[in-house]
Amino acid sequence: MIFRAYYPKPLFPPISLSKGCMLMCRHCMGKYLRGMTRIESPEKLSVFCKELEEMGGKGILVSGGSDRKGRIMGLEWAVDALRAIKRETNLVIAVHTGYIDRDMSHRLVDACDIAFIDVVGSDETVRKVIGLDGMNGYVESLDNLISAGITVTPHITVGLHYGNIRGEHSALAVLETVPIKKVVLNIILPTKGTDFENIGIPSIEDIKAIMRKTRMQGLETSLGCMRPRGMPEIEMAAIEEGIIDIALPSKNAVEYARDRGYAIKKIPACCGLTNELIEKIEN
Repeated sequence: MIFRAYYPKPLFPPISLSKGCMLMCRHCMGKYLRGMTRIESPEKLSVFCKELEEMGGKGILVSGGSDRKGRIMGLEWAVDALRAIKRETNLVIAVHTGYIDRDMSHRLVDACDIAFIDVVGSDETVRKVIGLDGMNGYVESLDNLISAGITVTPHITVGLHYGNIRGEHSALAVLETVPIKKVVLNIILPTKGTDFENIGIPSIEDIKAIMRKTRMQGLETSLGCMRPRGMPEIEMAAIEEGIIDIALPSKNAVEYARDRGYAIKKIPACCGLTNELIEKIEN
């Protein structure tokens, strides 16, 4: 049995295509952009990727701030550059899209290997936390990506509604209707300097119930890097539920997996990659 521990940096770095964020979702407010490499021109993106490959890099996660309509800023200028990078390098290109229309989805087909997209299952959560109209925008974007022929790994944030369970099961119901291989579960965390700084998080039992449901739906499941640190019980709960892909696991979690008979395998990439892409970066 293999337990896969994912360590994206430095060989699979996150890239922000924008300086800031116009949407300013209440749980993030642009704080997580600070941990990304900011690149704001096609030329710099191309140079960065070629130098990354020369240094042994495996891929990139393209992301960034959103405009007020929920779209990733910078993707319009970046898509052609990404297409050339995909053609000229062996890097795996993952794009974490926001809302995306049919036209951009078709333009993205030859510019990435996989797309990540958040799926929120509550209209109220989308309005109050994200600042958009409702969950249909996520559902339509998911459909657009899949219809264009792009492999997609949806992300669900457990506790996104101010630390409460609200819409997670509806989001999973949406995923039952589409051809996906994998889902990433993130856990909401109190982030300093945001409106969520002092929120609580769902109970371990509530978190395990979501984990269990993904497994019952037959989905490969990863525990993503967005989750509270210093709480190895969340990681242990994931392992107990059969989740053997965890981003940046704690030492306690690694030992827990090893004690349960797993061999530990380190993957220099994002945990949302499919098995086929993992094989590509390992070869």
